[in-house]
Amino acid sequence: MAAAVTSRDVQEIVSKLSSDKAKPREEGIRLLNTWLDGERSIAFCNYLAHNTAQLKPNEIPHSETWPFLVTLLIQCASLEVSASKRRSPKLLYAKTLRVVVQRAEDSKFSGCTLPLLSVVKLLFNHIWDISSNVPSFQSEYGLILRHLLTIKDYRFHMRRKIYSSLMLWYMEKVETSLNEKITSLSNPKEEVFRCILTLHSLLENPPGDFPENLREGIVEGFVGIFSAVRDEGKISRKLIECVNMYLLQDGPNLGCLSWKIHESLQQFVFRYWLTSHDRSLKDAFTTYARLQLNLERDIGGESSLMDQLVDVVCKELDQISMSSSGNPRNEVVKDDKVGSLSGAHCNLVELGALVFYKGWL
Repeated sequence: MAAAVTSRDVQEIVSKLSSDKAKPREEGIRLLNTWLDGERSIAFCNYLAHNTAQLKPNEIPHSETWPFLVTLLIQCASLEVSASKRRSPKLLYAKTLRVVVQRAEDSKFSGCTLPLLSVVKLLFNHIWDISSNVPSFQSEYGLILRHLLTIKDYRFHMRRKIYSSLMLWYMEKVETSLNEKITSLSNPKEEVFRCILTLHSLLENPPGDFPENLREGIVEGFVGIFSAVRDEGKISRKLIECVNMYLLQDGPNLGCLSWKIHESLQQFVFRYWLTSHDRSLKDAFTTYARLQLNLERDIGGESSLMDQLVDVVCKELDQISMSSSGNPRNEVVKDDKVGSLSGAHCNLVELGALVFYKGWL
């Protein structure tokens, strides 16, 4: 049976984390982790969740609540970074903050909704301060950021300046990473992919409308990123999805900037559209083309895009037709016999209809 949690247990952790000396703070971090792991975690998290739920609106969180614990961990992480001029900060601080945020938000534990609302602005500020300066913390903090961004009531508390800074920093980091030689020892592909996941989350979940002064920076970021994209794969596929998300979210406000994006992507898109065997990548290309065609612009570039798409769409539709007619009768599933199409093929057919419709206008 899991041990019960008492106020004294929590206060012991709080006392150590509040110390002005590094050793007691680290002891507090390790003690906290013993309570966050295993069977004891359930009782500990329920205890903090219950106390947090009892807080009245605008009440300052006391020392046995999730917001107070997160604030302490932010202070501890900042002090650890400040004290680590000649060595890397201990990753345990970042991991512990990430675990605490995840536990606080875990629906399994009884408590209130939005338990970190009172500290989320501080948390966003801290993520930016540390991520931009401490490479070893970036992976853990990226996980925290992606989680917070998915919650509407949290992301609306992010300052626009912080959002813009994070967006441009992640774009620059992705571009720099793609330009570096990827090896198993430095700059692994998984690290780059995690950065792109966070970039996608930022594009998908802005704290309101995109700031006008950020648009050109985002477009320039995509131009730089795709100048460094060399091959197809999950990294390039996710990057196309990033572009699609941005065009979906802010495309109508871009004007001629949307064509600038296309100029940077077109070589990659049309090099791999017909040759790739990655159906998800092809589907991302199809979505990209539809988004670009649906954007109203008067810059003389749409006819060029149409010419490119007519050729590709016709060849893709021919491939689908040949593939379908080449299937032995006994290998055709029932749905195929009545003319149904997969989601990816439907997407392509809809693009074809749009291309030919616009071609007749």
